[in-house]
Amino acid sequence: MEHERLPPAARLPAVACMNSSREGKMSYANNSTLQRAIAAETKKERQDTAAALYRARGCPASMAIADLGCATGPNALLLVSDAVEAVLAAAAKKGTDDDDDGEVLPELHVFLNDLPNNDFNAVFRLLPSSPLPGSGCLVSAWPGSFYGRIFPDASLDYVVSCSSLHYLSKAPTMKTVSSGEHLNRGRVYLSPSAGNPTAVLDAYRAQFETDFAAFLGCRAAEVRPRGVLLLSFFARRTACPSMHDCYLWDALADALMDMAAVGLIDEEQVHAFNLPYYTPCPDDLRDMVSMEGSFTVTIMRLFGCSFLGVSHHPTKDEDDEDLPRWLAVETASYVRAALEPTLQMQFGRAAMDELFCRYPLLLEAYYRNNKATKNKEDITNVFVVLEKKQHG
Repeated sequence: MEHERLPPAARLPAVACMNSSREGKMSYANNSTLQRAIAAETKKERQDTAAALYRARGCPASMAIADLGCATGPNALLLVSDAVEAVLAAAAKKGTDDDDDGEVLPELHVFLNDLPNNDFNAVFRLLPSSPLPGSGCLVSAWPGSFYGRIFPDASLDYVVSCSSLHYLSKAPTMKTVSSGEHLNRGRVYLSPSAGNPTAVLDAYRAQFETDFAAFLGCRAAEVRPRGVLLLSFFARRTACPSMHDCYLWDALADALMDMAAVGLIDEEQVHAFNLPYYTPCPDDLRDMVSMEGSFTVTIMRLFGCSFLGVSHHPTKDEDDEDLPRWLAVETASYVRAALEPTLQMQFGRAAMDELFCRYPLLLEAYYRNNKATKNKEDITNVFVVLEKKQHG
């Protein structure tokens, strides 16, 4: 692949950012406990990888660490802080083992990336209370879509991204050539109940392949040989989407169609709307990594994460009658914080309050109807570690 010909990030379409801090209780910053739990699930592997890379590089005088999709809020510095902590601990251990008179710590360059409309000022205000300044890190922001080039050639050692790569650069286009009809009528994502699920899945997979190939190609140009990518994002366990993979979006589509039925929004707007979002299965990822050719998969594992494990509910008892309602409200708040700007672009700001009054009621019905189903509320994630090939 000729990496230098890849388009810069500024030329690529980008999804709207998440709700900013100005949205208060509906902001992403106040609805990101799930992402923090996902990061905690992978912390040990991420830190082990950072320390191993430092040692494999011969304990260099400097290393470059980047977080792609850092967002804002309490998690914005979490991933890079974990990496810095691990590298400095490895450096300190080496100094002790070598009986050095003076501890020589590496200079760590920390790069924070997100879309240009991310509130980087809010992120920088977190620095004084983080461990980064005290460790002598040099911290900077690099705005742009990670589906394009962001950093100079061969400038990065350790690249991490959490809960971001399930967002596509744009929604797939799904109209039949002959009739111009929307293929995914009444749905907003993959759905076992959709009229033409195979064609919809093919369209989503094609958009993901385009985006993930661009992502890998850009990182192949930016990461030094033997450098690593550590990626965690929403996924699914099987090639064929299940009801469990789609229930969040089926309920959202049902809420939108209910609003259209009473004239609150235009039904054609619902038919035309598809979320810029895709949860790949492991085979999707392996195929794309193999096709791009610059990286080797060293770790790939799936895990589930639930609001039941990360938020404060009085009992978390499966027999608690209030639990489905509480879980529905928590889940709807997360979805609103993450996707409201995207939904507003299609349906208008005035529709949002009504949509997010109806949506948790449908989620609650799902949770009550599936009460006997184990892990019914789990969200499947994939954790992937990719190593840049020596010849790259």
